[in-house]
Amino acid sequence: MTVLFACSATAGPVKPGSPAVATPAPAPRSNSAAPALVSPAPRPAPPEATVRPGTRGVGDRSVRVALGFPRTDTRVDATGGWRLDSGFEGREFLARGTPGEPWVIERNGLRLRGVRRDGAVTNWFAEPIVARAGGDGFLVWNGKRWRGELVFSAGDTGLVVVNRLSLDDYLKGVVPLEIGTTRTMAELAAVQAQAVAARSFAVTRLGSTVRWDLRAAVVDQVYGGVDAETTVGTRAVESTTGLVLTYNGRVIYAPYSSTCGGTTAGADEVWRAEGEPWLRSVSDRVPGSDRYFCDISSRFRWTRTLLAPEVDALVSRYLRQYAKVPASGPGTVRDVVVDQRTASGRVGTLALLTGTGTWRLRGNEIRNVLRTPGGEILPSTYFTVETTTGSSGALDRLVIHGRGNGHGVGMCQFGAIGRARAGQDFREILLAYYPGTRIATAE
Repeated sequence: MTVLFACSATAGPVKPGSPAVATPAPAPRSNSAAPALVSPAPRPAPPEATVRPGTRGVGDRSVRVALGFPRTDTRVDATGGWRLDSGFEGREFLARGTPGEPWVIERNGLRLRGVRRDGAVTNWFAEPIVARAGGDGFLVWNGKRWRGELVFSAGDTGLVVVNRLSLDDYLKGVVPLEIGTTRTMAELAAVQAQAVAARSFAVTRLGSTVRWDLRAAVVDQVYGGVDAETTVGTRAVESTTGLVLTYNGRVIYAPYSSTCGGTTAGADEVWRAEGEPWLRSVSDRVPGSDRYFCDISSRFRWTRTLLAPEVDALVSRYLRQYAKVPASGPGTVRDVVVDQRTASGRVGTLALLTGTGTWRLRGNEIRNVLRTPGGEILPSTYFTVETTTGSSGALDRLVIHGRGNGHGVGMCQFGAIGRARAGQDFREILLAYYPGTRIATAE
């Protein structure tokens, strides 16, 4: 697998403030806008993602994380001494920085330059500008601290800001945000399981042909840099360094969600994609009881009530994303019916009966249409419906009684916490939620 490594080699310095403009180099491939934040379908690991038990691991590999896409100029600083370099690998030294004296990265078309508040400027470059902190310091951008490097490049409509750092340093800023910042050492096994799942997920994304491997958001994994790190999260990452989940010798895509509601979902139940053998439905029941490991979650059971005008407004607004709706709209909703259930008991197909016909939604489409009026998607598709109709025969009220929170595929995070509290170690937790997999050290 092709992986970028941070490069510290530099060329000779240039004097900040020089009015000369550097000879433009070929412009990097641009990305005009960030992709929409939608739930991704599983992507299998590329063929190169092989594992060899006993090797050092992937913790020191470099990962590129897209932090943001500013439309205008952006500011960068650091907590200690730092520098600006240029080039795709940052080989040409530009300027030194001191804490509290930020540089502004300005864009002019596909060229960039750095400007300090005292008027010092760098040349214009058609290549990225790279910020690097020295010693034990951290870079500061968008009000947060970041390890590694920040790479600023120009796109068609603005800037692209990418954090380039080691995989394990990235995971330190991911794990607490994904499984909760209040986890304790008594729950370490769950946090370790989260670290291995998140590492596996990240490894399947390494080597992307665009400027980043992952987004710092729910479309991939939520990442918050240094300010998101916790003692338990860091311990979990460091104690599992290099470990990944594999199936038939390949690193796997390892999705996870908050609360399965008692039974996880198979991937083919949720996404319009073929299922994977390690992503099949498994029970979260505590053996020998009528309880579930994830029933400690506040979303283990939930209820949502929508009045008819709210249902009509939601269907009118969101249904067209998944079906060919007439220009006049889908019509008034007269009934909502569960057409089909999946193997795990979730709603496979939901039928919306309107004045213009019957519209069917599947998997996460259901969650994205039946939102709250404020825009929060339905917690899960593990639910039953209760409808009442008015004197005209049209829908009057829709009550949804549900279980779980999230797509339900792969590891149940609250289930993992419950299992850790019950004494299971991280290996037992992972193998319960990803049946048929092995835990190995990736090269």
